[in-house]
Amino acid sequence: MRLRAWIGLGVVVGTALVGREARAEGEPFELGAQPAWYLLGGVTSGATMLATNRGGYVGGELSLARLGRGGRFVGLYGDGYYDIGAKRTYATLGPEIGYKFVGIDGGVATRFGASRVEWGGTGRVFVTIGVLAIYARYAYFGESLGRDNDNVLQVGALVKLPVKVWGIE
Repeated sequence: MRLRAWIGLGVVVGTALVGREARAEGEPFELGAQPAWYLLGGVTSGATMLATNRGGYVGGELSLARLGRGGRFVGLYGDGYYDIGAKRTYATLGPEIGYKFVGIDGGVATRFGASRVEWGGTGRVFVTIGVLAIYARYAYFGESLGRDNDNVLQVGALVKLPVKVWGIE
């Protein structure tokens, strides 16, 4: 009988202590990404589909993006890559914007490797799944050295790893 009383008292005291500490304090838990700034860097590769000198390319990309509530993001990107078919190096720089896993970016494009540097514009649409993005890019170089290479169409993949720079902790 005494054992039952001690067990009963232990259950009552234990419940009171655990129940008091188990109460939620502060903000509720939320699933999904929280608003923050991210620095993303990675490698890119693909194929040039529309140009005289078709071929593959490989390079890297760096971007700084703000992920907002609801899956919206905005930022700046820059990339550089070497086109094996054209034997030229490209670099692009500009803004990017998107919603959840779909985005667009574009800006200034430059091409090196001939007798002079060529300038143009570029635009890209992409679909992102985790750290992998699949994209199609178009670039136009109005004063290119060869008329057959003023339009460039590329399809490729990009693997970028995010690092949170600052934001909600």
